[in-house]
Amino acid sequence: MKLFIVFLILLNLSYKKTIGKENLIAEFLDNQIYMDVGFTGEKLSYFGALDTPGDLVIIVTGPRKKIKVLKKEKKIWLWINSKSRIFSDVPTYYFVASSKPLNQIKNDSFLKINQIGLNNLRFEGAEEIEDEGRLEWREGIIQSMKKIGNYNSSHGKIEIIDNRLFKTEISFPSDISEGTYIVDTLLLNEEKVVGSKRSFINVSKSGLGEKVYLFATKNSLIYGAFAVLMAMLFGFLVNELIRRINA
Repeated sequence: MKLFIVFLILLNLSYKKTIGKENLIAEFLDNQIYMDVGFTGEKLSYFGALDTPGDLVIIVTGPRKKIKVLKKEKKIWLWINSKSRIFSDVPTYYFVASSKPLNQIKNDSFLKINQIGLNNLRFEGAEEIEDEGRLEWREGIIQSMKKIGNYNSSHGKIEIIDNRLFKTEISFPSDISEGTYIVDTLLLNEEKVVGSKRSFINVSKSGLGEKVYLFATKNSLIYGAFAVLMAMLFGFLVNELIRRINA
């Protein structure tokens, strides 16, 4: 809490010096996330200041990747993967925070152009499918991402302080991708963007997790063989323990 108060004071001083040049300033206390063994997720605080009133929106987008989507169908008594499609430019993480509900922002083109809200996310790929069918595949991607916590189904809230300073928190689950996350902060006033700021969050592996990852990447065959041997050894030890208990 003390750190938060100190940051607000410094931000207010910075605001007075720079706001004449910009309608919006925003910063992280710390924009680094290190994933080690036992990483359970992270929460970052994001602060800023405004020079003019308006609707504030913050969009966080994780590294975009190409993914293969499988569709399951029930055949007799079994569920099998019957179809697949490849989509590219899919964000591995997506989060939106706003100063008021998105459905109250009266500028649909602004939301669509900036891909604000899950309904406005765009993925490349599977263009050969008719629009209705493609939307079904797209919805499948979004639902899968929501289940693992990488897409937020509810919008985050932005706390406005004294009509000038603002604060929000961005939560990351344990299953996030390594790379650079883009944070776009947009200020809308009378259907016009009057302020914008792009920031970045760096997510990287560290400690033992990084060493294991690098070894597995550079020596995939050895790592695979080692993993199989460890699984066999674990199975043997479990069976031996059970045998002795039942003896």
